[in-house]
Amino acid sequence: MSVAATMTLALAAGAQDTGATGQRGGPPTGEVPSADQPLIRRIPEPAIAVEGGLGVLGYVGGAAGIGPSWNVRVTGTLSPRVAIEGNYTGSVNERATTDEALVMTSLDAGVRYNIMRADQAVVQPFVVAGVGYVGWAGEGGDAFALSVPISAGVERLVTRNVKLGARLNFRPAFFDDLAVRGSATPTGGDSWALLAHGGGAF
Repeated sequence: MSVAATMTLALAAGAQDTGATGQRGGPPTGEVPSADQPLIRRIPEPAIAVEGGLGVLGYVGGAAGIGPSWNVRVTGTLSPRVAIEGNYTGSVNERATTDEALVMTSLDAGVRYNIMRADQAVVQPFVVAGVGYVGWAGEGGDAFALSVPISAGVERLVTRNVKLGARLNFRPAFFDDLAVRGSATPTGGDSWALLAHGGGAF
């Protein structure tokens, strides 16, 4: 047999071997990779985050002074751009007219939109809009009102499961009146809050 014929047969055999396996020496497409290749090629991003926050809260209409605020949040990621949130927020603020405490409790749910994906910047900016309940205890408090919280903030993963961030909240309230006894004009409960938060992502 000639040298040319031998080389032609060898090349044909190599082509058949490559076509059968999808990659010479590798497993067929769709099968478990060999031991020198990882089983999981991409680690999925955390889908659930539980966070706590601390900061300050004030009232737009002067219902009370600036006071400490705290927050607990659960976030569920639906896509790299969209997530849903459930929030509890509380605060204690001193009323200037009575020197007594006004205690706020808020529960709300919202939809979060990530302005940039987490892999596009050093920190991830986002906005959130929601709806929920807000109530106040103390002199001139209102037990029930409707709130429509709006937030803007940034966050990032510090490790694969630890997340840090900060956000500015504006919480308009409806059907609310925080006027103290004897006041001739109603006092609104619209508030703002600046919170730093951290927690775990799973």
